[in-house]
Amino acid sequence: MKIDPRRLLDLLMVARHGSFSGAAVATRISQPALSKSIGLLERELGARVLERDRQGARLNEFGTALARHAQALESLLAQSKEEMRLRLLGIEGPLAIGITPITAVGLVPQALELLTRETPKISVSVTEGLDNEIKSMLRSRELDLVVSRLGVGPEYPDIVEDPLILAGWSLITRPGHRLADLPSVSIRALGDVQWVLPAGGSAFRQQMEVVFTTAGLFWPSSGISTNSILAIKAIVMNTDCVTIMSPRLVEVERGAGRLCAVPLMDVSALRPVGLMWRRGEELSPIAMRFAKVLRSVAGKDSDHIADPA
Repeated sequence: MKIDPRRLLDLLMVARHGSFSGAAVATRISQPALSKSIGLLERELGARVLERDRQGARLNEFGTALARHAQALESLLAQSKEEMRLRLLGIEGPLAIGITPITAVGLVPQALELLTRETPKISVSVTEGLDNEIKSMLRSRELDLVVSRLGVGPEYPDIVEDPLILAGWSLITRPGHRLADLPSVSIRALGDVQWVLPAGGSAFRQQMEVVFTTAGLFWPSSGISTNSILAIKAIVMNTDCVTIMSPRLVEVERGAGRLCAVPLMDVSALRPVGLMWRRGEELSPIAMRFAKVLRSVAGKDSDHIADPA
């Protein structure tokens, strides 16, 4: 069975606009032509991909599966066009990297600094998001590589995960805090501290909840919550509030004497941070070089990436 790629893109447009009429206006293709294209696609597949009613058209389970491939195709075509444009300008790329807050500080910036020193004329985009968000973008070809915590969310057979570093938890305080100079501390001994912690909904919050649960403690009922790691660090710098983070997230502030990290003696380690890419695909030369530099920064043997499958 061979699928015409143009029909996949037509399906994606109908799905995005929720109707044939809306997709026709957006694509400047007549509504009958779009309807015919989807009809041919359904005959090729032997299955309906859209449910049609008076309100419009929506994907069914077959259409949803195809739409992900259609989005990947759309991204691939856009990347091909952008790569040719950059080549004409003497620039290498594009390279699209996905990161999470824990990799936004230290690891990825250091690797990018080394990469741009080695190859000044490159085009790199960096997208920060939640673990599952950027993994989804990787699968749909919106990203080339992802640097994130591994083992978070569902496992996908089309994604390769390569562990790079292990990050532990520390109590983060301002200098001069009564706990700042301790060699280590138990989380069970922190019942009277003022907390600033991540707001609900993020993988970071979920992992931190596990820390409290494993220690036999309830999530603190009082304190400050925010979905901004920058805000958490700023609040800790300027108040007596404390938080829990990987010390890697506060390397810059610790170096500047703005924050302190006290090891927590009775909590399990964070999940490993690693590199992810699509299984069975050859990475571009610039993506390969970034991966090699990233491994070097992480202190890992930086031979070429090979698909272990």
